[in-house]
Amino acid sequence: MTPQPRSMHPRRSMLIALLFLAGVMTSAAAQSPAVGPWPSSTTWDNDINRTELNNFDRYLDDHPEVARELRNNPSLIDNPNWLAQHPSTQQFLNNHPGVRQQLAQNPNRFVNREERYERDGGDISRREAANADNYLDRHPEIAHQLQRDPRLIDNPNYVANHPSLQNYLQDHPEVRHDWKQHPYAFEKRQRQYEHHEYRKPASTQR
Repeated sequence: MTPQPRSMHPRRSMLIALLFLAGVMTSAAAQSPAVGPWPSSTTWDNDINRTELNNFDRYLDDHPEVARELRNNPSLIDNPNWLAQHPSTQQFLNNHPGVRQQLAQNPNRFVNREERYERDGGDISRREAANADNYLDRHPEIAHQLQRDPRLIDNPNYVANHPSLQNYLQDHPEVRHDWKQHPYAFEKRQRQYEHHEYRKPASTQR
């Protein structure tokens, strides 16, 4: 009598099936093109130099019409006809090849990053924030009024009615420039500095 083959143990059968499935998946993955992770905005932002952002932001501060046009349509920066009509922009790009390179690579990303940089007060240095904080500490009434309405710093009547503030701004032209250009961002930056100083250990505070 011919012996009948023994049936395979269930566990062994399952193991073979799993190994076969794993082999199929590995083969399919090897044939598929490799796809890396989509770069995050943080990764993109890290490619942008802070100095280039600051230079570009300062230029746009001094040329509000150019700023408005580029923020509405960043691709204009790569338009020869538009550049020919804005020689100061062409000269700025020639003098700042780093900015020109960033704009050429991705004008939308760079212009949008500059807008965030300005909104967050990125061009306001720690020294300026510390200087303004020292002044406001000595003039709490002005500090309170400017905190309620940062735009007062650009109000000639308000400044004229506060001679100490007027003298301070005259003696600190860099602070005056940034404070008047970005009153809300400057107020935010100054409060961040004050909060940071407040949280320092007493032995390290100024």
